[in-house]
Amino acid sequence: MSGKSLLIWILCLTMNNFDIHSLITTVDNLIFSYTGENLDDVQSEILEGVINHQKYTEIAKNHHRSEKYVKDVAGKLWKTLSEILGEEINKANLRSSLRRYYYNVSHNFNVINPVQINKGHICNQLPENQLQKSNLAEESKLEIATELMKEGLTVEQIARVLKLPLELVKEQLEKPKQPN
Repeated sequence: MSGKSLLIWILCLTMNNFDIHSLITTVDNLIFSYTGENLDDVQSEILEGVINHQKYTEIAKNHHRSEKYVKDVAGKLWKTLSEILGEEINKANLRSSLRRYYYNVSHNFNVINPVQINKGHICNQLPENQLQKSNLAEESKLEIATELMKEGLTVEQIARVLKLPLELVKEQLEKPKQPN
């Protein structure tokens, strides 16, 4: 599995729906995984505006920026995402492109969909089979940590991308390898 496929697969573990926050977080994680830099405020504002079907003029006006600046930043953002995802990304196809990757990767690797805990729910109130699915998803993430380390990510980056506690990732990476 290539590094790009592996990272996209991991991000899919945490992406059950495409609300604005999930989409921005996913894009932030993708960009951080490849560039080591997080989205800045302007990039996040552009993503939010694009998701809400706003024109660059509206995005610029709403955030007190020039339209030219917003277009320039957006162009660089789309270029970076195009390189990461391997297809042309633009304002018109951002959401559908990420959905397509989520669908393709999750179906190609038979991903177990993790439990999404909605606001107001407490983990111990979940049915036992859902808790088991959540545990399986966490175990899958931990197994992938070694592969991410081989791809050059730091322990901190791995913990961030997998959305796991740093100590848990460190513990997993320090375990002696079991012979097959």
